[in-house]
Amino acid sequence: MLDETGELLKKFIFNEIREGGHVITDDELDHKIFQSPSSLRLRWPGYMTLRNLYDHEEFPLDEKLTGRELLTLKNDVGWPYFLPSNHSSLYLFTIKQSFVLKLQGGDVKRWLAEIYQKKS
Repeated sequence: MLDETGELLKKFIFNEIREGGHVITDDELDHKIFQSPSSLRLRWPGYMTLRNLYDHEEFPLDEKLTGRELLTLKNDVGWPYFLPSNHSSLYLFTIKQSFVLKLQGGDVKRWLAEIYQKKS
């Protein structure tokens, strides 16, 4: 389940999309844009929509993310992200997290390991 901040973020995004002239409910948008109601991971249509609204950064991945890394993304990264099914890149829709990741040389696995260790 998303925390209150995640829910508020989704509502903000849904309102931005509706300002563009779309007449669609929150539940319909949630299903269309996000992988699940309890996640900020974007589906392909969600990525295509959000990339036109917000800045984002791409971080290439050399290998697929592990289960723990995927759970860290889901549970501890509080901003929308897109991870294609082939895990070729991670796209972050946050300037702060992207900046931190860039400072670490763009190593997504190391960044996720540090987030996991801080939360443990």
